[in-house]
Amino acid sequence: MLLDLARREVELARLARHRRLFVLVGVDDRRLAEGAAEVLRGYAAAGGGGEGLYMFQPEFSDANKRMNYFRDAVQDVSVEVDFRPYKDTPRILGTTYDFAVLDLVNDLKPNDVGRLGGVVRGGGVYVFLVPPLEEWRRYVTKFQSTLLVPQFTPNDIRHRLKERVWRSFYSHPGVVVYDVDRGVLLKSSGIDDVKPYEVKKPEPPEKAVIPLKIYRLAATQDQVEVLKLFETFYHKPKKKQALVIIADRGRGKSAALGLGLAGIGHKLRKAKARVQIVVSAMEYTNLETLLEFAIKGLEALGYKPGVEREGGEVRSIKARGIFIDVVTPYMLLKRENADVVAIDEAAAVPLPVLYTAHKKFDRLVFATTIHGYEGAGRGFSIRFLKYLKESKDTEVYLYEMEEPIRYGRGDPVERWLFDAFLLNAEPAKPDAADLEYVKRGEVVYLREEDVLKDEETFRQFFGIYVQAHYRNEPDDLGMLLDAPHHTARALALPSGKVVVSVELAFEGALDDLSIDQALRGLKLPGNIIPDRFLKYWRLPEFAKLRGWRIVRIATHPELQDMGLGTLMLKKIEEEAREAGVDWLGVGFGVYDKLLKFWVRNGYVPIHLSPERNPTSGEYSVLLVKPLNERAEAFVKYANVEFRRRLIHSLMGPYGDLTPSEVQLLLEDWGWDVEGAPALSKNQLDRLVAYAYGPMTYENVTDAVYMLATQFFYSSKRRRPTLPDPAVRVLISKVLEAKPWKEAAEAAGVRRGDLMLMLREVVKVLLFYYYGGEFEVPLFVVGTVKGRD
Repeated sequence: MLLDLARREVELARLARHRRLFVLVGVDDRRLAEGAAEVLRGYAAAGGGGEGLYMFQPEFSDANKRMNYFRDAVQDVSVEVDFRPYKDTPRILGTTYDFAVLDLVNDLKPNDVGRLGGVVRGGGVYVFLVPPLEEWRRYVTKFQSTLLVPQFTPNDIRHRLKERVWRSFYSHPGVVVYDVDRGVLLKSSGIDDVKPYEVKKPEPPEKAVIPLKIYRLAATQDQVEVLKLFETFYHKPKKKQALVIIADRGRGKSAALGLGLAGIGHKLRKAKARVQIVVSAMEYTNLETLLEFAIKGLEALGYKPGVEREGGEVRSIKARGIFIDVVTPYMLLKRENADVVAIDEAAAVPLPVLYTAHKKFDRLVFATTIHGYEGAGRGFSIRFLKYLKESKDTEVYLYEMEEPIRYGRGDPVERWLFDAFLLNAEPAKPDAADLEYVKRGEVVYLREEDVLKDEETFRQFFGIYVQAHYRNEPDDLGMLLDAPHHTARALALPSGKVVVSVELAFEGALDDLSIDQALRGLKLPGNIIPDRFLKYWRLPEFAKLRGWRIVRIATHPELQDMGLGTLMLKKIEEEAREAGVDWLGVGFGVYDKLLKFWVRNGYVPIHLSPERNPTSGEYSVLLVKPLNERAEAFVKYANVEFRRRLIHSLMGPYGDLTPSEVQLLLEDWGWDVEGAPALSKNQLDRLVAYAYGPMTYENVTDAVYMLATQFFYSSKRRRPTLPDPAVRVLISKVLEAKPWKEAAEAAGVRRGDLMLMLREVVKVLLFYYYGGEFEVPLFVVGTVKGRD
C-alpha cells in the first residue's frame, strides 16, 4: 500500500515540479526504517532517483538502529543515500538533493527542519520518522533539553512545538501521514490533480550593458531582471543609486547578486581600469553563494580570478583590475572608497549600520530574504526602504524575486514549512480606525494564553516579534513555545490586531548551590542578569530575587514612535508588581536611540560587554529596573560601580562608543560615585592658566581629566548643569582622549568651537568645585560670573 501510494504521489508531484512530504508514525524502529525504504521504492518506481539524505542523531542508540535497518532495507532501491548527523546541517544548507529522510524521533530542532526544508528539488520527497504524538510528549528531545535552566526540571518542559507540528501535518495538502505499526493511512495528501509545470527559459534583453555571457548564467527571468538593474550602475550617477532586492528563500537572490557584481565589475573596469567592489553580511556564510557566482561570472568572461581564503572562507577575489573584498558590516563603515557596495541579508544588519553605509557610498545593493530560514519579516522593507525612498539624493530601484529555483511555484512542502514554523508570519495591516485607537491609547494587554489562543493572533504576534532582532531562526519559535522560563505578552487593539509583541524570560530565585557554582565561574544558563551580578559585582543575594528579563520587544513597523512601546512596558510592570517580581531587565546591542528609550523608561545600566559582539558588531548592555527597595539597593551598587568602570575605560576598550551613547550610559540616577580624585595645587594652578591664560590643553590633560571625572562622579544635585554639546565634548576629547578632529566629529561640533567650548567648560567646573581655592587672574576679574 505504501509503495503504491508513494508512486502515485510522486507522479503527481513530478508533473507540477513539486515535492511531497511523507510522515511515517510508529514506535517500532524496524517498521519506521523499512517504511522509509518503501516510500523510496515508490519514488523510484515513479521515475525518481539520484542522491538523497538520511539525517539522524548518532548519539542515540535507537537512532543508530533505525539507520542500520534503513540502510539494509534500501539496498535494492536505485538511489544513493548520504547518511549524515544533524550537526552537519549548516554545511548542507544551499546544496540540492533528490530526497531526504529526517529521523525526528529523538529531536525536533526547528533550525534543522528549516534548513533542510529547502534542499530537495522539485519532483522529490521528504520522509519524516516520528513517534505517535502521545509517545512524543512523554520525553524530552535533544533540542528541548537545551531549554532547561537551573530553576526548572524536565517535567516543566512544554511540548507545544510538537503539538503545533503535528497539527500542521493534518492541516496541509501535500502531506501524507501513515501509521507504519498498523499499516494504516491516517491522512492522504489531499491533492488529486495538478497543473503541469511549464519550463520558461529566461530571456536576456536585446540590448544589454552587462555581457550576454552573464545573462546566460541566469536560471530564471527574475534573475535576468535583477541583472538589468545592475546596469544602472554603469553610468556615472547624478544621485546615489540603491538597488533593493527582496525574495523568499530559494529564489536565487544571492546567485543573481554574484553574477551582477561580476558583470558590472567587468564593464566598470573597462571604463576606469580599476574597480573596487565590497560585499558584506552579518555572517560570512551568508555570502558563500554570492561569491561562488561572482567567481563563475568572472570565469565566464575570461578572467582567472585569484581567491584569498581565511579559515576556509573567501575574503577577497582579484581578477585583472577587479577587486572584490569581503568584510563585516562594521568593517564596511571603516572603508573610505568603493565603486559598488553590496550587503546581502541586509535585514539582519542593524539599521544604524545601513544608514551609515547609505551616506558613505554612491552605488549600493541591499538584498534580503523576507521569509524562510534566514527571513526577518517585512520590517526591513517597511522601515529601511521608507528611509531610502525619502532620501532626496537617492534613486531607488526595488525588485521582489518570486520564482523558486529548485521547485515550481506553489510547492506544498514549502507552504507546510512556512506555516508550521511561522516563517511567513506577517503583522496585520492597520487601518484608519486602528490609528485612532493608537492615538487614544486604547489597547488590550494580552498574556500568554491570549496570545496562543488562536492561530491568527499568534501569527500576527510572531510577524512583529521577528523584527526585533538582527537574526531570527526557527529555534526562536521552539524556545518561545517549549522553554519553561519563556513566555509571551502582547498589546492588541480593540479590533483584535496585535501591535506590540514581547518575549519574557524568568530569571533569578536561584538556590545556594547554583549561586556558589556561578561565583566559582560556572555559567548559569538562562540567567543572564543574575550571572552578571554574581560575577562582576559579587552580589549573591541579588540572584535570590525574582526577575523578568525582556528578551524581545517589538512594535508594529507602521506604528512605531507613537508611544506603544512605553505603554507596553507600563503594562508589564503592573503585572510584575502584582506577581511579586523584584526587578525587570533587558539586554541589547548599544545604539543611542534604543538606549534612550530604555533609560527614559527607568532602566538602569549595570553592565557593558568589554568587546563588540562578533555577529552584530555592537557592545551588549544590560539594564535593570528595580521594583522594590531591596532590588534598588543592589541596582544602585551595580550602577555606581559600572559608571566608575566605564569612566576610566573610555580611553581603552570602550573608546569607540559615541559620546551620546556614553552620556546615556552615565545617566545620573541620583547616586554619587564615591572617591572622585581631588586636584593638587599644581594641577589647579595649571587649570587656571589653561582656562584664563595661554597654557595649551596638552599641558593640562591630566588635570582636565580629573576635573571631568569629578563631574561624572557627581549626581545632578552636586554638579553644574552643562548643555548636551558641552557634555559630549568632555566625553569625546577628555574621557576618550580622541584627537581634536575626531573629537569634534564625534561631539557634533566644529574643531574651533570644540577648543573654545572646552576652555569654557573648564571655567565652569573650576568655579563650581574650586571657586574659593584660587585667585582669578586680574585680566578676567569682573568678567566671570560667580559660583552657582
